[in-house]
Amino acid sequence: MLKRKLGTIFLVTCLIMLGVPAVLGSPSAPVVYVSGDGSGDFNCDGKDDHVQINQALKYVKDNSAYTTVYLKGPFTYVIDSPLLMYSNTILEGDSNAVITIEDDNSWGKDIPLIKQASPSKTNPGKIIIRGFEIDGNYEGNTDKPRGSSYHTLMWFYYDDVEVYNMYLHDSHNDGLKIKESNSVKFHDNKIYKLGHEGLYAIQCENIEYYNNTCRTKTNSACRLYNSNHAKIHDNIIYTEFESDAGGPGIQIQYTRKDVAQPMNDIEVYNNTIYDTYGPGIWLIAYGKSYAKSEAANVRIHHNIFYDCGTQTNYDWVCGIVTSGFYDTLIENNVFDGNYNAAIMYMYPSAPQFSGLEPNGMSDDYTTIVRNNIIVNTLKRKYSSEGTGKGVRNYYPETHKFILQNNCIYNNAGGAYKNADSDSDIYVDPLFVDQKNHDYHLKSTSPAAGMGVYAGASTVTDIKDTVNETPVTETEEKISFTEENAIGIVADNRLREASPYITYQEKAYIDIGGRPGVGRYRDLILFNLSKYDDSENITNATLSLYWYYPDGRERPEDAIVEIYRPAAAWNPQSVTWNSRGDCVPWTYPGGDWFDRDGILQGDNPYATITLKGCSLPDNRYYEINVTELVKEYASGKYENTGFLVKTRTEDADYIAFYSNEGGNESQRPRLNVTKKLAESPVENPASEVIITAAKGGSLNECHPKNIQNKQFIGVGAMSTGGRYRDIMWFNISEYTGPAEIDNSTLSIYLFYPESSRPEKDTVIEIYRPASAWDPSYVSWNGKDRCTSWKNPGGDWYDKNGILQGSTPYATFTLRASDLSDNSYSELNITDLVEEYVSGKHENTGFLIKTHNESNDYVAFYNNDGGDGKQQLTLSICANGTVNGTVNGTVK
Repeated sequence: MLKRKLGTIFLVTCLIMLGVPAVLGSPSAPVVYVSGDGSGDFNCDGKDDHVQINQALKYVKDNSAYTTVYLKGPFTYVIDSPLLMYSNTILEGDSNAVITIEDDNSWGKDIPLIKQASPSKTNPGKIIIRGFEIDGNYEGNTDKPRGSSYHTLMWFYYDDVEVYNMYLHDSHNDGLKIKESNSVKFHDNKIYKLGHEGLYAIQCENIEYYNNTCRTKTNSACRLYNSNHAKIHDNIIYTEFESDAGGPGIQIQYTRKDVAQPMNDIEVYNNTIYDTYGPGIWLIAYGKSYAKSEAANVRIHHNIFYDCGTQTNYDWVCGIVTSGFYDTLIENNVFDGNYNAAIMYMYPSAPQFSGLEPNGMSDDYTTIVRNNIIVNTLKRKYSSEGTGKGVRNYYPETHKFILQNNCIYNNAGGAYKNADSDSDIYVDPLFVDQKNHDYHLKSTSPAAGMGVYAGASTVTDIKDTVNETPVTETEEKISFTEENAIGIVADNRLREASPYITYQEKAYIDIGGRPGVGRYRDLILFNLSKYDDSENITNATLSLYWYYPDGRERPEDAIVEIYRPAAAWNPQSVTWNSRGDCVPWTYPGGDWFDRDGILQGDNPYATITLKGCSLPDNRYYEINVTELVKEYASGKYENTGFLVKTRTEDADYIAFYSNEGGNESQRPRLNVTKKLAESPVENPASEVIITAAKGGSLNECHPKNIQNKQFIGVGAMSTGGRYRDIMWFNISEYTGPAEIDNSTLSIYLFYPESSRPEKDTVIEIYRPASAWDPSYVSWNGKDRCTSWKNPGGDWYDKNGILQGSTPYATFTLRASDLSDNSYSELNITDLVEEYVSGKHENTGFLIKTHNESNDYVAFYNNDGGDGKQQLTLSICANGTVNGTVNGTVK
């Protein structure tokens, strides 16, 4: 019986409203409270508490105005029978509200602590579990073995289920076991020593497992069984060495039975997995014969694996073990100190396991392994002979690795077994603090572009010497980054599907729309207090570094827009529904003004388009926000920061690194350029920090491949086709006059060291006809989506003729007197002056040879050599070198 009339629970205070999500009904829908101190609508006494909790759940089910049963704490609710959930119900509680079972209970197998009262496959609903603690009380029931289906904490069928902000611990079996659901979200949970899986998803779809911390026991943190469309990301997964410490950190398992249940859309990223008993990740496909499309396309990227595989009796320990899956992609991970191998094709052997052999209809199981760092692999503890490889393949007859651009170093058994690469490197990657598992790379690392933190900009110190001519106008460029005391103040995510949750400390900020999930927007605030003279601000650029989706196209272009938030907001409490401190937005999702001053207007201050076919390319995307920054600096408006959204907010989701994610060179920046007063100086010297140039080699024999080498090659070999090169320098760092005296491109001979081309090599410089993408440029294409009109690159010659033959500059290397260890200098003054003056967009330099016949030579780029052989671009005016720009060709 209710202690008080439930109708009075319709509270309107902000505190109560924040506790009731809109997803299951009106934000003001009442809550039924259960307590152990007599203050609830239903009250428990610490014995057979399932009776009162089930009465509360039944009341909510029978009264449509109610959605939620709330367990008040501090109190331990002891149950002797399962709690019965109904569809479209929330069970939540205080963090110190605990559900547990009695010691020495008589429950049999397959009886969970929480289950559905009447699951319906034909009419599924939604269940939410959040906020409290479930103690499986293993220590009070040690007569029952772990992993044998005793005391599963939650076991559901069919319904959409979300479990978050829970503490699940010390059980005999799974945390959440769920079967045939179309939506499973399991996030922001703490999991400790569960007796089987943290999440066990069986024949489910649309699964997201994220922001969990899991200490495994008996098996894994997350197991997908014949399930699809899954993302496992931003988790910490580990164990501690003891008996029954667990199996793999993550298990992805396809067992083909009578009917196909494909697993071909699974992504695992941004996880830290360490000290696991078995492998960090285990992919296994077996059973009846299956088509290639049924077990394929698993992508594993940007994860950290260290010290995985500590079990002393397993032969299948590893960083990642896979067999039976097709077209797996493993990229940009770090593997450090794992046992047996970092990446391996293998399935557990009999007698411990049997029947796990792959049974695909095609024997071309392929895994691409690229841009990873693999170091310090140890020999496994069980039968260690021949182990300790970086990459190992036990089934070379049917399984193959394609290895591209990995750094493999100091592995006890060597780099490979039944695998090979012509592009991997074998040097110390130079981590910032490997001992403490900080796998950022030092600026001198030879492994740029590899590992978890790939994409950090290379910076080079440039000394600008200015002549004695009085300076009448100069500019200062200030970059707001985290390291500056006056830098970024806050960045917050706004998520429509979680309208009452504040997201301030995520590694990313995201915008756009995801079908079936909702919209995302962001708020960013910088400290502009030092700028009170807007008339001297000449430019302001907001720079955002692409985070996600990495390696996958999006259905629609993402048109990013910037607006002015209509009022100040509190970074500590801002949400989709509120700007903080219980003050709601007038319009959920944030109130803004456009550049015309119209509330919720659609004329943004700034915009940039990211094509749906484009992929993250390890660089900033810059948005010109000069107009809005000047309005703030002038005092016309209070500085409320930037509201960032996409135009359509439909299938255009994209994310950028936040101030809490990535490294310092990937976080949001606001660059403000400001004129200084006239100030004659004599022989001043200034120091400039610039981003190194970018580029790519174009190889006719590999027309679609992106060439990442330590050298750049031009000309042609008798057996290797033609080679050309394209490079770009940030000439904006030159601040001298538009009329320059001289500009020289200096390149250092790399090849041939001992052999010489048959003919003289006449090197020519042309102007690329359009902008190109350094991450995807190839012989056939200027970016990922667009082909060159002319394979090998489109260019203009000095006369403005497309594919013309009058180069801007030329230089002849005589075959008879090629000299190693020396620079070759090309005078490219005319082309650089056209760029500096603004006559043409700076599209860089296209380099080729005149004959392209048996005249191949190569030069160092900035990824090769010893630091003294870099590409350099010198620009001189009035007899003085105003800037030397060092470049990198990737």
